Amino acid sequence: MEILTYKFNDQQYLYIQLYENIKRDILSGKLKYNEKLPSKRKLSTHLNLSGTTIEIAYQQLLDEGYIYSIPKVGFFVEDIQTINIAPESESDIPNFDHTQRQLSLKIEDSHIKSFPFHKFRKYARDAFEQEQYHLLERGDIQGEEILRNEIRRYLYHSRGVNCENYQIIIGSSTEQLFTLLTKILGDSSYILENPGYPLIQKVLQSEHKNYQYIDVDEEGLIASSLPEDIEIVHVTPSHQFPTGVVLSAKRRTELINWSKQKENRYIIEDDYDSEFRYKGRPLSALQGMSNERVIYMSTFSKSIFPSIRCAYLVLPDKLMEVYKQMTKPNNTVPRHIQYMIAAFMKDGEFERNINRMRKEYKKKLELVLQSVKETFKQSKITGSDAGMHFVLKTNEALNKDSIAINTIDDYYSGDKISYKNQYIIGFGSIEDDEISSVIKKLKN
Repeated sequence: MEILTYKFNDQQYLYIQLYENIKRDILSGKLKYNEKLPSKRKLSTHLNLSGTTIEIAYQQLLDEGYIYSIPKVGFFVEDIQTINIAPESESDIPNFDHTQRQLSLKIEDSHIKSFPFHKFRKYARDAFEQEQYHLLERGDIQGEEILRNEIRRYLYHSRGVNCENYQIIIGSSTEQLFTLLTKILGDSSYILENPGYPLIQKVLQSEHKNYQYIDVDEEGLIASSLPEDIEIVHVTPSHQFPTGVVLSAKRRTELINWSKQKENRYIIEDDYDSEFRYKGRPLSALQGMSNERVIYMSTFSKSIFPSIRCAYLVLPDKLMEVYKQMTKPNNTVPRHIQYMIAAFMKDGEFERNINRMRKEYKKKLELVLQSVKETFKQSKITGSDAGMHFVLKTNEALNKDSIAINTIDDYYSGDKISYKNQYIIGFGSIEDDEISSVIKKLKN
């Protein structure tokens, strides 16, 4: 039996330090299998620690299987496979200083300071504190029934989407669900908006699918230009990414009619930020016009927060039959997260949060537009009726070295002179009291 000698500090509870020291010696092989540990009284005297401290540390090691006890004999080292202990890291967890962050007007940035953490914390506590052992098991591959039901109800009331729970598939991201879609749709060819969302192109390339582009104008995708040999069209009709234009009623009808002309044609409706519309009535989803020809897709990354990593897909019945025959991957969203989102929606907090965010973004948008008009005398603004970005067209020089900003050209494939000097102003992450100074700084 080896007497144990360790150094202690006042930065952490003594029993935790003792527990960690003994555990490290066991894992490193310094303390061998069946080796007897000092008695609690002897170790208490040797280390000048209270008997309670020794008892708690031993009990923790016992509970976790590092040691075992023989009544009236003592404590012994359990048969633990030894491993190399990684050296202590010299780097601390970064302390994010938001005052030192780079100024950004990028599309993906959003405002999360107003998120109701106290509410979401309650749902997290309920998910883990209640004896919900079923949440520890693998769930439904399409996602939790309770969450799919809340999504169905929300989509019907807010977007006019007609579907049943069994048509909804939950995944960790738009990218993951779109990858699944390419497998469901087989050897189809795709049309993408130009300019458009680069992630969709990335998925099609990785899945070796054929695709081509069709330009977007002030009414959205030019549906009359759709070729005959294409089966699938990907669109962002409510707030085109990245131009911000809305697909006109005429184009919507043309697109639906095109999809009905051949049996295997489908429209993928990517409704990524439809919750945030500031002028006029909210636009109904394309899916409501043709639930057998439109595949509806959206995400919670804008309506809750970016790192929630939860999106959803609504499949027409015919494609659901194909999906059922596939070898399907396990669901990629933790069941506890799905439970929390479902509770958030069921209690009405989700819609209240959206309404609160919509008001905040509308106010923010108005301040940004006013500041832009005052700062850039020769400019044109488009796509500001919805979403968290709009397009600024100006010939005046911009200070792009100090402020992160995207242009339409970043999302366009090919040469297009008409998109020259068109900048995407993502206003989601700017604080209200910073808006004026940021926009002034944007002008070089």
